[in-house]
Amino acid sequence: MKTLLLTIPLLLLGGCAIELSEKIESDYEAVALPKQQLEYRVYLPPQYERESAREFPLLVYFHGGGGSHRTWGAKGGLGERMLPKMEAEEFGPFIVLAPSVGRLDVIAGESERVLFEEIIPRVRREYRANDTTIAFGHSMGGLSAMMLSLRHPQAFDAVAAASPFAYDVSPFEPEERIQAFEDEYGDSFYLDRWQSGVAGKFGDIKQFEAYSPFEQVRRLDRKLPFKLFITTGTEDQMGLYPQNRLLHEELNRKGIEHEFLVQQGVAHSTIREPRLYKWIDEQADRARVSGTAGGN
Repeated sequence: MKTLLLTIPLLLLGGCAIELSEKIESDYEAVALPKQQLEYRVYLPPQYERESAREFPLLVYFHGGGGSHRTWGAKGGLGERMLPKMEAEEFGPFIVLAPSVGRLDVIAGESERVLFEEIIPRVRREYRANDTTIAFGHSMGGLSAMMLSLRHPQAFDAVAAASPFAYDVSPFEPEERIQAFEDEYGDSFYLDRWQSGVAGKFGDIKQFEAYSPFEQVRRLDRKLPFKLFITTGTEDQMGLYPQNRLLHEELNRKGIEHEFLVQQGVAHSTIREPRLYKWIDEQADRARVSGTAGGN
């Protein structure tokens, strides 16, 4: 495996290469797509080689803005820091799949199809992954985890989203609606980045609403087959706390069971919270014991 850099104030990181940890074994591959490339690394737990008959749950890690498929494996980063917990079996151990289509891009359209129809099945064939699959992401990665799990609910047993980078507005709405949103929640660099860099990547309102976590939740007509955990910080500098709370309230309105952890006095660094990893580990155990693997 190789280790990850925390997805920190997101969207502003420079273009320097991420140095991978020497402590984590990993494999790299890429799939050429029209107009982009889907790159991914598979990070192996410390027990993988020495327990040759053992199968492991699959953790699909979606990086934050400014990150990449190398983020989980960055030297000194999250993956490296989780190694002792994996070794002690306090977290997983997991095979970690880290996909990426770019530092500031979300997986959608053809890259989405390839991820679910080709890459995840390929990882299962080529590595000793069992039937349990968990999605995990922070910031832009939390957005990806929410978007894709709602679109592919049978693909995951559990989904953990830390400070998901989503605002309940799109650039396709009437100007007065956008202005009212900015008046209520405040105009900011991050809201503008959402409007132009994320929501604006979709060609029209119909495409946007097919991915927006808010709109997908509003259209739900049945319970989710996976467990869901969302955490957010009250001092998030991107203005995400009220937006994450709105998403929590939409889930409540639809009667969707989920856990919502508010980290008082915490900014965007919600990924540091130990309860997040405890929850992920508990869900992996639950899926294994109950036989609900794969979201079934």
